[in-house]
Amino acid sequence: MPRLEQRGLTIALEGDEPARLAICMDAQVVAPAYRFAAHHRCPLIHYVWDLPPWRLGAGRPDWIWFVGGQFLRIPRPNGYPERRGYYSRLSYVAHRAREVWVPSAATRREVEQRLDITPVRVPYCFDSDRFASQVAPRARGTTLLCVSRLTPQKRHADVIRAAARFDPTLPVRIIGTGEERERLQQLAVELGVTLRIEGGLSDADVLDAYREAGVVVAPSIFEGFGLTPMEGIACGLPVVASDIPTHREFLGDAPHYFPPQDVGGLVAAIERARAAGPPSSDGLRELTIDAAAERFSQRLRGRAAGRT
Repeated sequence: MPRLEQRGLTIALEGDEPARLAICMDAQVVAPAYRFAAHHRCPLIHYVWDLPPWRLGAGRPDWIWFVGGQFLRIPRPNGYPERRGYYSRLSYVAHRAREVWVPSAATRREVEQRLDITPVRVPYCFDSDRFASQVAPRARGTTLLCVSRLTPQKRHADVIRAAARFDPTLPVRIIGTGEERERLQQLAVELGVTLRIEGGLSDADVLDAYREAGVVVAPSIFEGFGLTPMEGIACGLPVVASDIPTHREFLGDAPHYFPPQDVGGLVAAIERARAAGPPSSDGLRELTIDAAAERFSQRLRGRAAGRT
């Protein structure tokens, strides 16, 4: 926000004063964002991060109406298999927004196919003020570090299985919360892997975790943007990443790739990463806070006449 304000935009994060433009940056607040835009009759920009295919399946959005400031919904028999009202409202608002922005080419394809609209690719950024190459790692450790939600598609279990194949086994540290915690802990005990799972860490503690790690691992089968490997590369750490479109789009050749869900391939990638030097961070230049602020301000300035 400060970088946008430095470029002449006035940003309000709360309140109900009129605005020239409303921006919904999180699908969790799509309903109040649309209510605000409808109430003040201002255009809305809707940023869609991703559309997880397992949540939408082969379904279609429910019937939605916006009446008297409230959303009304009638479920379809063939609706989405998960979070039906949530994604149905997202679809409804996306079709009525002035513009729909997405962070990656992969999400753009998903939105085009699933919502039948043409979004604008406007990449976001990682926290380049905090994660930077000048923050040199300490003496290289042996820990495999993952930073993400504990959900099945993140494939943390594959990291534990890969760690167990080393002699001695490699310790695994996961920073995140979610439904998979108990299952991952049980798997680590069965395989004799030292596992540390932590949630709710401060920004400083997360940065220390990167600096103490041996290899950063991003094994997800699906990402709309993917911050963890960016942060690892920015810190000068070797990064192992699943070979999915979003990782290739933003990370280029900096990580050591492996086929998603291939534990043997993951082991080989970790071996390469442990023997390698620091990765090149040149590809992150367009993903810094300043670069993203410039992208956003250029698009917003023409739509809000210098004020939002």
